[in-house]
Amino acid sequence: MRPRELAILQGLQEKSGKIRKITMRKNILMFAIGMFFADFAWGLGFPYLGVYMKLIGGTMFLVGLLSVVYNLTSTIFQYPFGYLSDKTGKRKPFIILGILASGTTYGLVALITSPILLLGLRAFQGALGASLAPAHSALISELSPRIGSMFGFFGFVENLGFMAGNFAGGYIVKTLGMKMMFIITSLVSLIGILFLLKIKERGRAKAGGDRLIIVKEGRESDRVELKEIAFKKLMKGRLGIFYVAVLLAMIASGAVYATVSVYFEEKFGEEFVGYLFGIDSLSAALSALIIGRLIDKYGEKLFFRLSLVGYIITFMGYALANSVIIMALISILSGLKWTMLTNSSSTYVARRVPTSERGQGMGLLNTMMTLGWVIGPLIGGILADNFGFAVMLYSTVPILFLGFLLSFRI
Repeated sequence: MRPRELAILQGLQEKSGKIRKITMRKNILMFAIGMFFADFAWGLGFPYLGVYMKLIGGTMFLVGLLSVVYNLTSTIFQYPFGYLSDKTGKRKPFIILGILASGTTYGLVALITSPILLLGLRAFQGALGASLAPAHSALISELSPRIGSMFGFFGFVENLGFMAGNFAGGYIVKTLGMKMMFIITSLVSLIGILFLLKIKERGRAKAGGDRLIIVKEGRESDRVELKEIAFKKLMKGRLGIFYVAVLLAMIASGAVYATVSVYFEEKFGEEFVGYLFGIDSLSAALSALIIGRLIDKYGEKLFFRLSLVGYIITFMGYALANSVIIMALISILSGLKWTMLTNSSSTYVARRVPTSERGQGMGLLNTMMTLGWVIGPLIGGILADNFGFAVMLYSTVPILFLGFLLSFRI
């Protein structure tokens, strides 16, 4: 090839590279803004679902079922949607579908007054909303070679969006009422979709039709072929004990957080539900990077145990606090213990499962968390309904203490 032709070819390659970088940066920006508004919307609506169920005549058992039906349908439909995303080679349509379904559900909530219909809407939200998570994780991993940094960046942006929604929700409920807040939640979701529509997806290979591809829910970009079930292997030994400890922590978590919004509303008023959730979210967002570094320095086992102690102190604090200021301080601790639990548990699994099975390892971790949020809300709803919130909160202590004891065998 002649020197002149080589120079032209090099120029075209450099120009193409610059265009790809500009497109990538635009995609990152549009995705981040879109997800900020999506999480802002969820921060508005989520804390008040339980309060609204109680308002329209639902029992505390039905308040707990709101989390149960959502997690059940979400668990069932996540893998099929992840498969379809890989099969078609597309991420954006599934992300938009999940946000659209969730936002539409919140808008419909404002129009109904039947507890059974609210449960049905929540099940619908979990089923179609499940299209978001696998495609969301996959797209983040494909936006940049610096995968860990991308997950950290989006975690920070989305936590800030959720926190901002929590605070705004408290103000909107106080000034405009709860039904209007749900309608605003739906509209904010649509704003997020407008930014997501501007993402330009590059061509990517489609998955073959003969095997199911599961996108990993972690910091890695690898995708794992589900050729065999690693469940029995993963549940053996210390790793199996760890999964059980996580399940116990999530049972206690589900029992409390499926109903705690009603508890906050009864103690302090509707507007403080969003404010207290907002403080929790802000604490989680601001502490994430620092706790991640401390885990790398001092080890994930220490911070997993600290998270369980944090859960016990938090739930005891919920039961004993009688002022908004004290409850706000406890909410700060709540955000810290959640960050410690999620970061330490993901790190523990990632360091002990080989790359070829890590997707299934992370998937099993997510399953344990989801299962806890199916069992826990049932227990929490029944106890709060029949014995009151104090008994429900104290009942989590032996469950968490058992998980704490098991943590010394991992």
